Amino acid sequence: MVLEKIRSELLEVADLALKYSKDLAVPTAEAFIIKNSLTEIKYSKGKTECRDGMVQGIGIRVAVGKQVGFATCAGFASESLKTTIENAHKIAKNSPEDPRFSGFVAESKPGKEGNLDVNIVNLETASLIGQMAELIKESNIDDQRLVGADLEIGTEWGGYAVATTEGCLVSSMHTTHYGTAYAVTMGQDERSTAFGFKAGLTLQDLSGIGTSAIEKALKHLGSSPLGETVKIPTIWEPISASMLLSTTFTVGLNGGTVVEKRNPLMSKLNEQIANKDFQLYDDGTNPEKLSCEAVDAEGSTVRKTEIIKDGVLKNFLFDNFYGPVFGAGSTGNARRNPPTEYESLPTIGPNKLVIQPGTKNLDEIIAGFDDAIYIEGFPMGMGHSNMITGDFSVTATNAYLVKNGEIVHPLKPVSIAGNFFKSLNDLEHVGSDTIDLPFPLESSTLAINNHTISG
Repeated sequence: MVLEKIRSELLEVADLALKYSKDLAVPTAEAFIIKNSLTEIKYSKGKTECRDGMVQGIGIRVAVGKQVGFATCAGFASESLKTTIENAHKIAKNSPEDPRFSGFVAESKPGKEGNLDVNIVNLETASLIGQMAELIKESNIDDQRLVGADLEIGTEWGGYAVATTEGCLVSSMHTTHYGTAYAVTMGQDERSTAFGFKAGLTLQDLSGIGTSAIEKALKHLGSSPLGETVKIPTIWEPISASMLLSTTFTVGLNGGTVVEKRNPLMSKLNEQIANKDFQLYDDGTNPEKLSCEAVDAEGSTVRKTEIIKDGVLKNFLFDNFYGPVFGAGSTGNARRNPPTEYESLPTIGPNKLVIQPGTKNLDEIIAGFDDAIYIEGFPMGMGHSNMITGDFSVTATNAYLVKNGEIVHPLKPVSIAGNFFKSLNDLEHVGSDTIDLPFPLESSTLAINNHTISG
């Protein structure tokens, strides 16, 4: 199997890095080796572009006492590997000491690996082009209101290995197949957009993502202005809810910023920060999820970590650097920045934050409100929010007015203002309709009180 050959190659290179480190009298070293195949096909404005290639490289960290150096190289050539180790060693000897550094990951046991699909590995570019042709065909509907649909499909497969002179030698492999669609429609003096997508560890049926995006965009034409500023409940479907809370928790759960005393939640450990019905955990162990890895980017075992229980903040997320400083150890949350992960140092990030579903579905939640605003899709401006205070103001371009338990009509873009941290306590409903999302946080429908809406 191709993936097992790649795994063997990665582990062989990792083991070679340890040998060279010993030969070069390097005191302590960590090698991160990656090999990924990437195929991507994009369609926009009648033009199709295809990109197909392999990313492979090595990132070396060397420690001389508490002095740490980092160097990288593309490819797996022996001479390049030796030179990279030497360069990292030189950089370490000329770097200032970091008293917080306590060493690289020692021997670790790999956890669960995501389901691997050989059909993705064997999928030829010509087959992907055929899939794109089908998506283009289904998206070419006879409706003058459709301005266009941008489409993208792709695959990624491969893996990485981590080796340290402390005894760690582990690897993790993955396969991914995905498709996205972005539709633009125009009505009388108005414009509407919408997304559709599918992604998974196994080969996906991508049919329908184009028509789904187009239908959503068309549905939002004929919108009316809200015409006032009101404070009424907001209902966020799973995608929009995920976008809302991903911003909050990606920053707020970072244990590194807790250690550095610049985290807005750093004084809230073991305190109630959310509605008592709110449960949140970080899980990199579900083999059916895109987030599943056997080890993190430093070689620590990936695990499931309880974050919020009954509304009480129980844990932050850590890597092998900040965890020992905090006194908690690593939670298996070291990440590196794609697509050239070997060129970046580890950072802290969630594997997959998952909100425990409630008991009511979307229709049941909507039916329970006399007045509310229902929000779909991707609100704009989330990244410009104040992560220290939690204050935010975003624009929802796909919003609907809810009256007497029913969606009445689409709204022109509305501004939604509130506070992320207050919203956790103002949660009225957590829905039952969780869907698999390729985002840091996986949510179901959320109903939240006390947001200010204007438009």
